[in-house]
Amino acid sequence: MQLAIAIIDAFTNQVFQGNPAATALVDEFPKDAQMQQIAAEINLSETAFVKPLGKNHFQLRWFTPKQEVPLCGHATLAMAHYLREIEAIATDTPLVFSTLSGDLQVSFEERLIVMDFPAAFFQNCSKRSQQVLAQIFSDRSYICLGQSADYLAVVLDAESSVQNFVPPYDLISQLDGFGFIITAIADAGLDYDFVSRFFAPKAGIPEDPVTGSAHCSLTPYWSKRLGKGSLKAKQLSQRTGDLEVSDRGERVLLKGEAITFLRGQITYS
Repeated sequence: MQLAIAIIDAFTNQVFQGNPAATALVDEFPKDAQMQQIAAEINLSETAFVKPLGKNHFQLRWFTPKQEVPLCGHATLAMAHYLREIEAIATDTPLVFSTLSGDLQVSFEERLIVMDFPAAFFQNCSKRSQQVLAQIFSDRSYICLGQSADYLAVVLDAESSVQNFVPPYDLISQLDGFGFIITAIADAGLDYDFVSRFFAPKAGIPEDPVTGSAHCSLTPYWSKRLGKGSLKAKQLSQRTGDLEVSDRGERVLLKGEAITFLRGQITYS
């Protein structure tokens, strides 16, 4: 069987930056095992599949190289970009993706793709995670924000601490949750408000270049701390990526650009 795919760099307007995701539009989903094999073969942090349900309405599923996940920001952005590029949608009305996290609405503001996602809020940090964090950050100060949407997060003292962090993946794999976020306020005088990095070795993603879903919890936290409803964020992976985010109470708006890197066809059985 053959399947048309595209690789889209999300949360950037330049190739080789942002977070690459593979996207595929299908009439019917392949078998779950086949989608997982395709995602493992492509070996990006996420491969996304959509099938049409109606006008501007699609069912969307996301796969890491190891497992299906309930929410992925950058692959949602990538898919919206791809559907717009191949003229499979109308851009003057919202696009709706039905997902394991409910219906997600996406709209377009010229160059920006705007995603309306559920907000997530940090809760207590478990004793076990606190013990592991004490080993990870034995040489620096940190504050554990707790766990949110299966992500554990800590705040570090400075942007440079996030930038220079060397991840001990063996210890990170012992933390509660699917992924691990480190974040800090941006240095003074820059055009963004806060920074972050994201690690998910248990899901086959040592470091994710740009993580939209992590900003579902980072946005409410930094909005409250900085007293701003709308903020700019930068993820400090090697590829880097940029987001504009807004706190809407129980929802967050995540905005970003995307660019197509590759379009082609794969063969599978």
